[in-house]
Amino acid sequence: MVPGFGIAEALSKVSADVRAQSWGIFNLAWTIQTFIFLLASLRSNWGTVVLLACLLVTYSLSAIGHWTQSEGVMHASGYVGLVTAIVAWYNVAVDMLNKDTFYCELPNPAIGTRDNSRNTMPETPGHYVLDGRTPGNDYSFVATMPKHTVVANAIDVDSQTAHPDTINLK
Repeated sequence: MVPGFGIAEALSKVSADVRAQSWGIFNLAWTIQTFIFLLASLRSNWGTVVLLACLLVTYSLSAIGHWTQSEGVMHASGYVGLVTAIVAWYNVAVDMLNKDTFYCELPNPAIGTRDNSRNTMPETPGHYVLDGRTPGNDYSFVATMPKHTVVANAIDVDSQTAHPDTINLK
């Protein structure tokens, strides 16, 4: 607890029951926050989902343990917290030990497919530059007029030669 907030001092003046209930509410708040993060991570990767699921169980057991003042539930919360720490260390290792910095990559498979509808070009005519302008990428620039005509000015990056094309959409 941050001493300047005075929470520890205030909790030292109340009974053990009130203090336990306060810690239960504190852990419940973190449980709700972790649940929201878990829902948001469901399309990311397995490491993040497992980490947040373990953390959710840890906070839930801690809240229940404080409210019931059950030593057994608090011990279970501590053991699940140790598992959570191991999963967190693995997630850090996945990020740090990749093909650029290590000899191999640790597995951390993605979950599901991503919807790229947010990454589409706007529905106004114009000239847009696409990412990935590397040799071998035949279509580096595209001008669009959605739902009507797509005018593509393809540039062969290797020779820097323009090849205009028009495609009519119906």
